[in-house]
Amino acid sequence: MTRLALAVVRAAAVLLPRAQRDRYLEQWRADVEGARELGLNPLGVAFGAIRIANRERGPVMLPIGPLALALRLRESTKFGAVLAVMLLANLGGAILLVM
Repeated sequence: MTRLALAVVRAAAVLLPRAQRDRYLEQWRADVEGARELGLNPLGVAFGAIRIANRERGPVMLPIGPLALALRLRESTKFGAVLAVMLLANLGGAILLVM
């Protein structure tokens, strides 16, 4: 199964831009080879590499408006700030529905 996982990692590395390929390939090979020691399935680690390769390849879309605020406050413990973002988002949605 480790051979198959290493083949999947090589395929995932081909999806990356050439400048990033060597670094990720080395890291993913080490991750696959060390997966058994941590009780992980090497094939699961390899499929995770494919997900990362697909994400690295695509354009990055920056969040704007209430979504950006919500992402910044996602781990905030300030209840008032989170409530304010939720209120603004809901008001914005209600205004769009009325218009």
